Amino acid sequence: MKKKKKNPAVVLLFFAALIVFLFAAIKLSAVFFRYYQEDSSYKKLEDYAAVESPVPKDTQEGSYISPVDFAALTEITPDTIGWIYFENIDINYPIVQGDDDDFYLHHGFYKEENTSGCIFMDTEASPDFSSDHSFLYGHNMKNKSMFAKLNDYAEESFFQENKTFLIYTPTETRRYEIYSCYIAELGMDSFTYSFDDKESYAGWQKTVKGRSLYDTGVTPDPAEPTVTLMTCTPKGSNYRFLVHGRLIG
Repeated sequence: MKKKKKNPAVVLLFFAALIVFLFAAIKLSAVFFRYYQEDSSYKKLEDYAAVESPVPKDTQEGSYISPVDFAALTEITPDTIGWIYFENIDINYPIVQGDDDDFYLHHGFYKEENTSGCIFMDTEASPDFSSDHSFLYGHNMKNKSMFAKLNDYAEESFFQENKTFLIYTPTETRRYEIYSCYIAELGMDSFTYSFDDKESYAGWQKTVKGRSLYDTGVTPDPAEPTVTLMTCTPKGSNYRFLVHGRLIG
C-alpha cells in the first residue's frame, strides 16, 4: 500500500506556524527574564530597608533613626528622597525625585535603562513631602510589580484590607490613610499640583473624595497633606488609576 504524500502547502504552513510560535515563545521568555532581572535589583535594595517593623527606634537622646539606610541609598542614587512601604501588599520601594518627570519612567534606581523605571515624585512637589499635594508615579507592570497592584483598589474589599501606607524619609516616618480611589482621565483637576490657599485645597480634597469608586469612610482635612499614588490602567493611555492618601501621623 502506497503512503499518501503530504501536501507541500500543509507542510509549509505547519513549519511557518512553528516558527511563529517559537519566535513568540522566545520573545515572551526574554520579557519575563528582563522582569526577573529588574525585580531582582529592587529586591537587593530591600536589604537597605528594615521596614518589617514600621515603628522606628529612637536614640537615647530621642532623635529619629530611620529603618531605611538612606546614607547607603544616596550613595547609589543621590536623587533618593524616601521609601514607600505597604504592610500587606508587595509594594516596598525607594522613592526618587529627578530633574524632570520623564527620566525615571525609563530608568531604574541605578540610573540604568529599565522598563520598570522607578517610583518617583513629581518635580513640582517638595522632596520632604511637605507640599499640600505630592504625586508618586509607578508603572503598572504585567508581572504585578511596581505600582500595578494599585489597580486592585478598584475593589472595596481590597481597600478594606489595605487602608494605609508608610513613607519613610531620612527625618521621619509618615503614615497615610487612603481616602479616595478611582480612574481619572488626564487633564482632570485631580492632577492639580498646587493651590492658592487652604480654601482651594480643601475644595479640591472634597472634589476628589467625591470621585472615589466607593465610600472609604475617610474625610480629609486641609491641614493634612495629600500624597497621590498614580499608575496606568487597562482603560487606556489617557487614564490613570489614582489613590489619594492623607497624612495621619
